[in-house]
Amino acid sequence: MQNARPSRASNHSRSVDGRTIPPSTAYQRLRLVIIQETPGVWLVRGLEHDVVIEGRSIGVAVREAITFVRAHTAFDMRHDLVPLQAFPPAPPSYWHAYSTGTPVSLAQLGIAQPDGWEILAAVSHRRV
Repeated sequence: MQNARPSRASNHSRSVDGRTIPPSTAYQRLRLVIIQETPGVWLVRGLEHDVVIEGRSIGVAVREAITFVRAHTAFDMRHDLVPLQAFPPAPPSYWHAYSTGTPVSLAQLGIAQPDGWEILAAVSHRRV
């Protein structure tokens, strides 16, 4: 799937939460699949970049994933690297779990989109 990019036809694009994005800013997408491993243990796994985070609730796990994305993006940008380039895509089973899962927005969880990213999430109905 192609990364969302700002339109060259206008001076600015809008992110999924309405913020203005300068035309020179690369805009990346990361889909997260959320899986309940055991009672009280939720796993969040990135698809485009295979990052894995655990938390005691969906909200905690997704917040930790966003914190990870922000921190790694800042590190990578300081070192002139593409954000999260060190993390290859997740295995196909996680992509399938995402596509058959129930979408959940970050706004529903009270979480803001990180700058430069479009984060989409879905709760899987099965363990992978």
